[in-house]
Amino acid sequence: MSKIRVFSFNIWTDGRADGGASTDNPRCFAIRRELIKKNFPAYDADIVGFQETMPAQRQWLIDTFTDYQVCGIGRDSDLQGESNVVMYKKDKFDLVNLDTFWLSDTPHIPGTRFATDQSSCPRICTVVTLRCKEDGKLLRHYNTHLDHVGQIAQAQGITMILNRMAADYQTWPMPVILTGDMNVMPDNVVYKSIVNFAGLGISLEDKTADMEFSFHGNNPEKTHIKIDYVFSTLASGEEASIQVNDADENGVTMSDHYPVGAVLEI
Repeated sequence: MSKIRVFSFNIWTDGRADGGASTDNPRCFAIRRELIKKNFPAYDADIVGFQETMPAQRQWLIDTFTDYQVCGIGRDSDLQGESNVVMYKKDKFDLVNLDTFWLSDTPHIPGTRFATDQSSCPRICTVVTLRCKEDGKLLRHYNTHLDHVGQIAQAQGITMILNRMAADYQTWPMPVILTGDMNVMPDNVVYKSIVNFAGLGISLEDKTADMEFSFHGNNPEKTHIKIDYVFSTLASGEEASIQVNDADENGVTMSDHYPVGAVLEI
């Protein structure tokens, strides 16, 4: 039985549309990316679900982490804008299938949103089916970023994802991973709907349940809340979860979120 290291990481959108450097803007990716390049390889991730990845950031991931394949499209109507890309090791997995659907009443129309209390941001879920090269085992990875404003939209979004997960499993059963910035804490009904879900034999466990926080809001000394997760039907490895606490270096943080990770057995 092989083990894989899976992460969820909200990389934080770039603070400058032109991609230039601005030392007085903590969101500026041209400053933060060197810290990510330095720190992230040490986590030895096999699969990463990113959120808030702008096109230039997506390209940087492709150019920088050449041992990985990066999959996913933007959430806007022209398939640009933020994406929830999935990045996986090329030498460990083959890509079997890739899909993106919008969290909306029209999930296959790009750029659409729920007509309830959702923010102006379209929300998507990236679905990647992977085959382990070593033993041929399959897994399906869902990566998302729920709305940050509407509680109804959050509930609609996760319901759509779980229903899609159940339908996929019924058609072609295989282990499931769900990563994402859910924008809710563990006491929220959205979180409870995930860990209490029992659809067609799918039972998702929070593999990061022992972590107390993931979001620091670029103020690591004061802000600590848990809104980022790795859920899975797979069993945990000996090292159940991986807490990343790379706070800052000379006042620069990798993101306003810490990556969260888990070791899973497949």
